[in-house]
Parts: sequence; structure tokens; C-alpha cells
Amino acid sequence: MHQMLSGIWLRKLRPYVAMSLISLLVACGGGGGSGGTPINGGGGNGGGGAQPPASLSDISIVTNRNSVSNLGSETVEVAVTALDANRAALADVPVTFAIDSAGVVTPQSQKTDANGVIKAIASIGSDRTNRTIKVFVTAGAISKSISFDVVDSVTGGKVADLAMTLSRSSLPSDGSQVMEVSVNALDNQRTALGGVPVTFELIDSVSSGGAFVVAGGSTTDASTGKITGTVRLGSSRINRSLSVKATSGTVVRTISFDVVDPRTTESRAADLSLQLDRTNIGNAGSEVVKVVATAVDANRNVFPGIPVTFSVDSSATIAVANSLTNARGQANAEVQIGADKSNRIVTVTARSENLVRTAAFLVSGVTIQSTAVPSLPVAGSSGNRVEFRVVDVNQSAMAGVQIVVRPSITFGSEAQGPVEKTGTTDVNGAYVYTYVAPAQAGGLVFTATAAGKTVDQEVVVPSPSTAVPSASPVPSPPTLTLTPNVVRVNTGADTSNRTEIRALFLAPTSNAPVKNVRVRFDMNGDPNSIGGTIGSGANIVYTDSLGQAITNYVPGGRASPTNGVTIRACWDVVDFAGGTCPNSSLVSFTVVNDPLSITIGTDNSITEGPSKLTYIKRFVLLVVDAAGNPKSDVQLTPSLDLLAFRKGSYAFDKGNGEWYPIAVNSDGTTSTSGGTSLWPVCQNEDVNRNGAIDSGEDLNGNGQLDPRKSDVSVSMVGSTKTDANGTAVVQIEYPKNFGGWAQARITVSAAGVLSPPGVDVRWLPLDPAALKTETPPPAFVNSPYGVIRVLGGNSCANKD
Repeated sequence: MHQMLSGIWLRKLRPYVAMSLISLLVACGGGGGSGGTPINGGGGNGGGGAQPPASLSDISIVTNRNSVSNLGSETVEVAVTALDANRAALADVPVTFAIDSAGVVTPQSQKTDANGVIKAIASIGSDRTNRTIKVFVTAGAISKSISFDVVDSVTGGKVADLAMTLSRSSLPSDGSQVMEVSVNALDNQRTALGGVPVTFELIDSVSSGGAFVVAGGSTTDASTGKITGTVRLGSSRINRSLSVKATSGTVVRTISFDVVDPRTTESRAADLSLQLDRTNIGNAGSEVVKVVATAVDANRNVFPGIPVTFSVDSSATIAVANSLTNARGQANAEVQIGADKSNRIVTVTARSENLVRTAAFLVSGVTIQSTAVPSLPVAGSSGNRVEFRVVDVNQSAMAGVQIVVRPSITFGSEAQGPVEKTGTTDVNGAYVYTYVAPAQAGGLVFTATAAGKTVDQEVVVPSPSTAVPSASPVPSPPTLTLTPNVVRVNTGADTSNRTEIRALFLAPTSNAPVKNVRVRFDMNGDPNSIGGTIGSGANIVYTDSLGQAITNYVPGGRASPTNGVTIRACWDVVDFAGGTCPNSSLVSFTVVNDPLSITIGTDNSITEGPSKLTYIKRFVLLVVDAAGNPKSDVQLTPSLDLLAFRKGSYAFDKGNGEWYPIAVNSDGTTSTSGGTSLWPVCQNEDVNRNGAIDSGEDLNGNGQLDPRKSDVSVSMVGSTKTDANGTAVVQIEYPKNFGGWAQARITVSAAGVLSPPGVDVRWLPLDPAALKTETPPPAFVNSPYGVIRVLGGNSCANKD
């Protein structure tokens, strides 16, 4: 306690010591120059330091980038503008630069130019570690800082691992072969990262020229995240172990192999088997088929170290885990169907020398949905259509698929009747076949073929005596479903966003599908005036042999509340007049537009900054739409305001082994009971937040506005946009001695978000572990804003 109070009173004496030193310098002629030299030039006859003009009110700092690669080849341009109280630029203002974290900053001049701007170039220096670098700028009494990140990838991705593989198990010492070393850069989600700088280094017991590695580039491939190095033997052909070290920023990985006698590499397998873990997969594209090739010798013992190559056909893709058989004699791979979702057979081939083995699996899951509008076209009428929709096993649209539609009766021209047509599905997997109904009554069948699947759609051109049979038996109320149940608005003439509506009718006892149920879809009065169109219009849709009546809804340009659009399916087993609804079923969904809401949250952790002199507190940001779905690629902008500060101290309780809040009173006494409520709380002195000391704002008279804007910084971590999960991370950083003493309000706004920004208000967190250590005391043991509580007066008006 005595040490802490001594420090407090020493701080009170410092102004008097400083005045004595100034007097001594003046008496000795120290400092030189005229004390009245203005910051932008003018009078004075000495070489003394310049003083800020009365008009200098603020400086603005911007950079041309917020991150650089740790290769060291990139730089950051820092542009500073000197401003007066009206935010007008000031010329000839001296500006100084400084930088931390082993960076290097080079000013381009000493004063602002005619436009009030001065620039400097910052680089990472010789330190290649990932970190945050701050550039400090000072003009007169005004100091500010700005930071940028040093990252592993030129795209800003954080490398968590480097996966290394070899093209063979060993390298023959005769120099006839090379070793390919493949490196895949991965993030902490095991996702490949493109554009990542990677360097190779060969570790060889032979001192020089024995072997060397040549990199196939300087960064990983943009699409695969892969880079390859080639190892060749040089002058030394002795048997030994070689290692290749791959480095990307702070991530270092090593892989080793042996140089062996040539005959060791000439072994061949006597037989090769090929197995697939499944023979049928869906066509969604996410499933994989695991492939295992097993090599054996003449005695059927498994044979390690045998090279095996894999290939696939039918537009599938294969990822090889190991091309040399492992200790179990196995080479492993995984096959995916690729971009082609059509029903088909995929053949996998494995080869080792003259041994060739094949295995096949079936890709299935294509469904073609069809709806005739109208189901009973008038003889000779035009504009009739059959809507086909091609979907995969998960009912997801298959876009860009060729579809062929063949009518059972073909006419010579479209003007006379249906003809065969070939088209391509749109982004919703849909293709609309239009036709002129034949002049004579009768049945028509439209056969559609797409992606290895075929479906028939029946249409009847009625005569006066023709009627569609009644549905039998009377079905149970239908199951009404939407795919998807959240759909985006369409803008202008666009109709690509839509949802598919399906009513399924089953018999009440047998659950058998019921054909020829009449269904008319509408928007149930559209009470929220959302608008949009239903594909079948006011026409009746007849259920098919599967008991399905299918149509679609295409939204307009207006979004809805959550579940604010309702589709009604009116139905009966016989025809019914428009405007009536004998039986009905309802289903609701949401039409969304822009991101709706942003939330900011955090956990209970706090970390040290790279310099070990600051605390970092991170927050997660979550952006969703009206349906609660995450919104990706939303641009986020954080801002920070310091609302208040506290004055006070801590003292150490040896009995409890921790630091606790105290108040040092103006009469020399100390208050120890009451916790943090003992500390005076003062509002931000910069009332209008303009950075200038206006009349009455410097309440404590210390010549500055407390808290200073630069006491805390805020920045996005990594990308400034939300990821696929609608999340991003923002952080605040501040010197450790400010922990607990300033109150910060973090505000994060998002482009296009309709609700208010995300806001978090809290006193700057501190490290709880530091409160348990007596020596050294915590950095925040005394408030940087003062420690004295004025009894019976205004503590905020006292600078001590």
C-alpha cells in the first residue's frame, strides 16, 4: 500500500519537476530557436521545434490496404490529412511518423503538401511473423494511430496447417527418378487456401550440392490450394535420408524419405484388388465413394510401397490420399460425382504397372416434376404449356441441364400442334414447353428426358362428351409442402427466384396416391399485400398418378414478414367453380430481401496483443435475414466511442491473495469498502466528439480531452465481410493499463441491414489472472485518468 500511495503523490509532484527542468533549459539557452515558431512556417530565427497553429484541430489517417503478406514484398501507403476546426485541409503542417512491432515506416516528406496531405510507406521489416502493426502519427499535440495485419495469404486467409505428401516412398540413388512433394495450405476448417506463399527447403546431411528442391511457384494454386516442389539428386548418390521443409508464415511442416539402392524401387505387385465402399450414391454431390486398391505379392502378402494410379470416367472426380501402398498394402482415394448430376454409371480404374482393375457405382436421384397448365386445353388453343422441373435427390434444382420433350402426336409445325423441342433448364431447374392444342379431341402424352431420367405427362383435349373421371377414393387432407420455404424477392423483370408448391393426396386407409383430385392454388387473400404470381394461375391442376398437384410461386419485389405469405390449396374430387373453395389446406413461408438484423456477442475470454503490452477483446457479429437465415458477403463497418472513464486504484489483500478496488480521497484518507462503486465515473469530456477542445470541455484542466480517442482501437479480424455462416469477427485493442478504466461502445453497421446496428457497451475488460499476482502488480493498478476522489466536490474536475 505504501508503495502505491508513494507512486500517487510522486505523480502529483511531476508537474513541478517538469517546470524546474524547463526553467533550467531556458537559463542555459537549451532547446534553441524562437518559442513562437508556428507549425506551418513563418517567423522565428532559430532552429527550435515548431508549434501547432491555432487552426490545427485534427488529423485524418487512411491506408490503401488493411493487410499484407508476410513475404515482406508488399507495403502499406499511409496518407495523413491535417484539418482545421471546419474540417478544411491545412498545408505546411509538420508531421512525424512512428511504427511498432518491428515494422519500418518511411515518410515521403516532413510537412503536408498544398492539399494538406503527407504520405509515408510502411513495411513489415525483417520479421516475417503474423502480427498487427500500428503506425503512429503526430502533428503538434495531436497523435493518432492506424493498424494493418501481417497475414499468411495475400487473400487474408489464416493458414492453420500444411498437408504434405510424396509421389513415391523412396528415391533411387542413381538419379533416374525425382520426388514430387505436394503441399496443400489449409485453414482451421481444413479448407484449401489459394494464393498462400510457401517456401521449400531441402535438409540434407551432405553439406552442398548433394540434392536440391525446386518449387513449382511461390504461392498455392488459387483453386486447389496446392503447390509442388521437385527434389532431384545432385552430386551425391549415397544412400541417406532427405527431408523437405515447407514454410508459410509461422506454419512449418517437414516430410522425409530415403535415398535407396535402385533395385529397391523395382518391386512389382503380383496382384491388385479394387474395392468400393458403396455401389449406389445420390446425385446431390456431397457423398463420396471410398476406393481401396490393395497390392499383394505372389504369396498374397500385402505389399507396401507399390505405386498405384487411379482414374475415373463420366465427369466424376477423384482425390488420391496415397498413391503408394501403405503398410497394409493399400492405396486409398475418394470419388465424387463432380458437377454432372445426371443418372449414370461411373467406373473407377486402378493401375499398377501391368495390373489394371476396375469397379463401378451408380449415380441416381434425378426427378422430373411436371405440371400441365391447363390440364384440359381447348382444341386448337395456343399458349398451353407443360412445366417441367428437374431436381436432384435432395429436391434441389438442377440448372443448365439439357431436356428433350417429345409429344405422342407430332405435327409438321408449331402452328398446327405439338412438336418435339430441345431446351435447357433455368436456374430453378425449370423448362416450360409451350404448344398449340390439336384441333381434334383426344389424349396427348408429353415425354421429357433429362439427365438420364424420363417422365410422361398426360394431357386431354376434351370434347363436349369428355370429362375427367372423379377422384376416388376421397383422399385425406393433403400434405402441402414448399421447396424452399424461404425465397428472395425478384427485381425488375427477373423471375429466377421462386418456390415449388406440391400438394400430395393419399387414400385415408391404404396411403395409396389418389389421381385426378382437382386443386386450385391461390394466396389466401394476400393480407400483407406481398404480391407475386402462382404458376398455375386460376387453372385447376389435376393430381397425377403419384397423387401430386404441383405448381410454383414467383415473388415480386416486396419482402414479407416471417411466414407472411400463405398459399391456399382449394380441392375437391370433382370440378368446382372458380371463387369457391370446397376444401382447403394452407402453408406459409417467407419472402426475404435485404439482411434484416445484426447481432454482436462475445465470450468470457481476453487475450494479449502481439507486443504483450495490450489486451485484445474479440466479438462475433451475426447477420441474418427475415427468416433467420445467415447472410454471407455483407460488408460490415465497426466504430468505437468512449463514453466515460473512472478514477481509482487497487490495493493488494494478502489474506485473500488478490487486488481489490480502493479510493484515495482528497483529504489523504483511503476508502476500501464498496468495490468499484468507490470510483468516480466521469463522462467523455469531448461532448461533441469533434476531437477539438471546445469551451468548457477540458473539465479537469489537464490540457487534453479524456478519454483520448486513441486509448482504444477497433478493427475487423480478417475479412470485413460475413462468411458463409453470416458471421465475422471484430476486436478492440488497448494498452493493459487502461483495462477497466474506460467505458467503450462498439457499434457495427452492415450495408443494407434494415434494423439498427449491433451495439455492445462495456468497461474495458481486464485479465482476471492479473488480479491474483502481487508482484509485479497489474498494469492497471492505478487509473491513467487519475486516482483522487474529491470529497464533497467534483472528482471529474480534478486532474489528479
